[in-house]
Amino acid sequence: MKRLNYIYRAVPLFVLLSCGPMLTGLLGTSGLMLAVVFLLILIAWGVVWVRLYTGGRLRPEFAILSVLPHSVYYLCRFFESSVLTDKIWQNIYGFTWLAFIFVMLISLRPGKADEKRERVSRDRVFILMAILTVVYAWSTMASFASQLFYLQ
Repeated sequence: MKRLNYIYRAVPLFVLLSCGPMLTGLLGTSGLMLAVVFLLILIAWGVVWVRLYTGGRLRPEFAILSVLPHSVYYLCRFFESSVLTDKIWQNIYGFTWLAFIFVMLISLRPGKADEKRERVSRDRVFILMAILTVVYAWSTMASFASQLFYLQ
């Protein structure tokens, strides 16, 4: 999958997944919310998997790390779990976001399918998307954490 096609498919999916507080407020913490969200998570995972598979920079099995933090959030909201109030689980949740950033940055680098491969320091698309990925992960983690860590 070419990088531009990947960006066009992945960005809307992850933006929808980052609307967690809005989705849980709109659909409630019901089975319908879980079905809708996990369909989006499955599609997002598939898009990242295909990009990693065709890119050749990282094994495609690491694509699961791109949707792991979102899955944790929605499962905790569905079960109304307060497990993330413990500091150890907060740290692990933070590391899942770091893994998300790592996988997304590797998937955004030019791969075998891209016609023009240049150094990362000169690749303007990669630099812009890297900045947006880090900002996205930071803001989404903060939004999700504000609901998960203080559910009591």
